[in-house]
Amino acid sequence: MSSGTSGTRLPVLSLALTSGAVDGFTFLALGQVFTSNMTGNLVLLGLSAGHGRLSEAVGSLVALVAFICGLVVAFRFIGPATGWAARTKLAVGAELCLLAVLAAGWVASWPQLPLVAIAAVAMGGQSAVTHRLRTFVGSTTFITGALTVAISRHLAPGTGPPHLFELAAVLLTLALGAAAAALCVHLLPVAAPLVAVLGAAVTVVSSLFVRGR
Repeated sequence: MSSGTSGTRLPVLSLALTSGAVDGFTFLALGQVFTSNMTGNLVLLGLSAGHGRLSEAVGSLVALVAFICGLVVAFRFIGPATGWAARTKLAVGAELCLLAVLAAGWVASWPQLPLVAIAAVAMGGQSAVTHRLRTFVGSTTFITGALTVAISRHLAPGTGPPHLFELAAVLLTLALGAAAAALCVHLLPVAAPLVAVLGAAVTVVSSLFVRGR
């Protein structure tokens, strides 16, 4: 997935699973707010404001601010490095730690807004990571961009491989993460955040076997 290296497929796919699981969990269990998909989150924010339900907009606003904070911190930490450099791997490790805190806070019945903020910071960090990886996906939290790039390459020969199969795998994995989180919310609520934790853990472990540059 990254510059044609098949070894990077698993960590990128597990990041997509994590992103879908986090959004599924936060939307269903934390007041219908997205913490990975900021486009959808802004739409929800606008809808809440448009209907005069400003109290419902607070969660979306917290998610947006926290996501930006995660982006800034992760970009500054990773620096100009691209690919699976050491700092990129450490940033993924930090995401795993944040998601573990999210799971612990959920079990301990923390208030919703702090949980939303933790999830959004983690997803902002993930967006910075996938941006620095410079894969065709672009971002596992911004699938609209991935679709745009893939279709553009497919329709413009000579601009690089279309990667349509890999893109389909990312889309399906993200949806699988959301579905798994939804099942947990309905059948075993206490374990709902663990889908995202598992996805991030797979990314951390599998990235160790990818040569940084």
